[in-house]
Order: sequence, then C-alpha cells, then structure tokens
Amino acid sequence: MMTEPLIKVGIITDGMPDTRTTPDGIAVSNLLIGDGFHWQKRLNVTLRGEVIPLSVPQGNIHAINRLPVEQYLESVIGSEMNPDAPVEFLKAHAIISRGWALRKITGESGVLSSGKIHESGRIVTWEESDTHEGFDVCSDDHCQRYQGIPANSSAATSAAVSATRGLVLTDSHGKIADTRFSKCCGGRTEEFGTCWAEGDYPYLPSQSDPWCDLSDMAEEKRDKFLSTILRDYDRTTSDFREWIEEVSAGEIAERLSAKYGRDIGIILHLSPITRGKSGRITELCLEGTLGNVTIGKTLPIRRLLAADCLKSSWFDMEKREGVFILHGHGWGHGVGLCQIGAARMAAEGYDFRKILEFYYPGTKLTRLYE
Repeated sequence: MMTEPLIKVGIITDGMPDTRTTPDGIAVSNLLIGDGFHWQKRLNVTLRGEVIPLSVPQGNIHAINRLPVEQYLESVIGSEMNPDAPVEFLKAHAIISRGWALRKITGESGVLSSGKIHESGRIVTWEESDTHEGFDVCSDDHCQRYQGIPANSSAATSAAVSATRGLVLTDSHGKIADTRFSKCCGGRTEEFGTCWAEGDYPYLPSQSDPWCDLSDMAEEKRDKFLSTILRDYDRTTSDFREWIEEVSAGEIAERLSAKYGRDIGIILHLSPITRGKSGRITELCLEGTLGNVTIGKTLPIRRLLAADCLKSSWFDMEKREGVFILHGHGWGHGVGLCQIGAARMAAEGYDFRKILEFYYPGTKLTRLYE
C-alpha cells in the first residue's frame, strides 16, 4: 500500500502572481479560471502547501503549488461544484478526482497522448493534460478546477474527502481507472475515443443518462437544487442540457483563419463527417466558396464555432441568411460522470457507490493508502 503522495499543481495566473502568507495559507492574486470558456474570470485565492515560482513560465503558468493530495482534493471538490451539494455526490466526486490525479502522479495515464493530424483539407487535434512538464496537473478545467480553500462550507468538502481517503476506482486489471467527468452529458454519455486518442475503455461507455433531465422538477425545486450544486459563475448558464446558439458564417471564417491560417472563402455549409455514439461530432467539414476543410476532434470544433467555446459538439444545425443555428445538447465532453446527473442521483437517495457503479460500470473501489 502506498503512502499519500504530494501533488504539484501548475497555477494559471495573469503574469507572476502576488503572494503573501496568511494564517490560512498563501494568498495568491489573479488566478485565471475558465480559460477560454464563457465563464472565464480571475480570482484571488488562498492556497495550502508551498507556492514555488517558475524561473521560466510555461505559457500562463508562473508558479507551482506543492501539497498533499488529500488537501488538494478538498479544494478540487469545492471548486468543481458547490460544497453545499449532496454529501454522497461530494464523496463520489472525491473518489474520481483522486483517481484522476493519482494517474498523473504515478504515470498510470500512460504515454503522452495529445495528438495532431494535419493533412490536406483535414486538421484533427486533441490535447491531454499529460503535456504538462515539471508538474502533475494545472489549476483549471484543462485538468481539474483548483481554486484554493473553498469559500463556503469547507467542512462538507473536508468530510467527503476524509470519508473516502485513499479510495479510487480500478479497472479489471487493477489499474487506476481514467475517471473523466463533465458538467452535463445532455442525456447520453460519450466514449473516450470521440474526444481524445483512438481507443476506448469498457468502463467509459456511451449510455443513456436520465438523471440530468431536470424537466420533471417544479421550477422552484429545480432552482433550489441547482443553487446547492453549482458554483456562482456556473449558475449563469441555465441552458446546459438543451440549448440553441447562433453563429455567423463570417465569424467562423475569421476564427478559421486566425487559428489555422486557412481561407476557404465564404462558408456555405457545415457538415458532420463522423459522430460519436452520443451524437457528438468528432469531425466537422466546413464547405466554402474556395474549398473545404475538416476540423476535429470535439474541443477544436467547439472553439471554432464560438469565441468562448461552444457548450458541446453534440448539435444539429440549420442555416438562415448566413447564420448557422445550432440546436445542441449538454455542457462539456460528456465522457464519464455527468456532474448534474450524479448530483441528482444523490439527491434522490443513491449513495456514492451506486453513483459510481452507474457512471463507471465494471470498476471496483480500491483503497491505495490509509
């Protein structure tokens, strides 16, 4: 049995952060959250452990926070979701966040699996958190949200982490499972290979998920439920399961040129080439007056179609007078646990074991350290 390890977190800030020691930890200014997404903002936070400046920054990462994994998890659980969420959901989240982090620390996540395919007329890229060098994970959604000591109800997150200390999910070979999660799957989860490297895990299937459908709740009950599970900046997004977005052909052409240096003239059509089992588009063909180009996988599609990243790549579309109207489902990649659905399961009386059995079938609970 291993001992509790330390984790090294790359802190994303706008330049070298100001830091000062307080009775609670190290106060850090300008933590960037939601980088490139519609909820992007900056926070002043307090971190536990050590904060070590980088002599050579990695992009917008200027410092590393080193601390014990269990303390790291208390922050992650309170950053990903509201600490007022149902306790069984918080326990489930602690277990999957612990396993995901320990895969990075121990190297069980395997070789670097980011990828790029640039062919004539076809650009397919995906990015994994394994690309970080000198630290295990970063502080934002690229890995797991890490925003310091939770501002409210930290006792609940501490209790959830303590109650599950050392527990992870393992696969049929005894390896730590890749326990991905997203905000809302939109009614059906997705397979790993749709979003990242080719190949799938049997415990990450595409399956129907009725739990994130809150339409049967009375409006007052629904609002109260969401207020207990979502952070304040997430509450501004109310259409996370079914949504409609409009994007002009001109905006898409501008981003295509800025991101990839491609000019295909006026964009006439958007045509899905491949979809995952949930319906998420893996490769999208843009047809223009000067040629065509295919873009994938799911995140590049989302970033191309919206300046602040489309909620998901599961959508159908129609075109009216140079504007594409997207009718979409879900918020995030949809692989693994659906945070809205899992919280609903907990609110309906399911314990963390049942929640994990539903979202990661075939895995087993394993304690790696006391």
